[in-house]
Amino acid sequence: MRNVLGLLSASLLLSVVLQPSAASAHTRTEAVTYGCGSGYSIVTDGVRNVVTSGGTKWGEVLLTYNAGNGYNCVVTNKTAGSHGTPSEICAFIEVQGAGGTHSCDPDASHWESVKVKAAGKCVAYLGVILAPNSTQQATGGRSEFKNCG
Repeated sequence: MRNVLGLLSASLLLSVVLQPSAASAHTRTEAVTYGCGSGYSIVTDGVRNVVTSGGTKWGEVLLTYNAGNGYNCVVTNKTAGSHGTPSEICAFIEVQGAGGTHSCDPDASHWESVKVKAAGKCVAYLGVILAPNSTQQATGGRSEFKNCG
């Protein structure tokens, strides 16, 4: 019995040690897969830093497109600072001539995303990360309408 408990304890310890840290940053690919689903690729000019007014990088906002369904998806991904700690994250996308849409999660630990059908239309995008228990925020994106395919 003692050997079984020892093996179980060692196995549990090994599984805890091998698990990625909750605060480790997601890769861009993971953020897109978790936020948008399969079939989405980051577009040209589709990666912008999300920074504070002082220039500190807190994350990235990613613009993606799925040629199979004609949807764009924007993912705002925490990569530093409060990554893994719940705070509000927002993702915004605007389709030229059709208005915008957004999604905000007040308790996001890693990322937030939003999708919109935009085949053949130009888009602008924005990401916002708010600090936990603070009014400080970081923003990033592109206000010009591009990626018109």
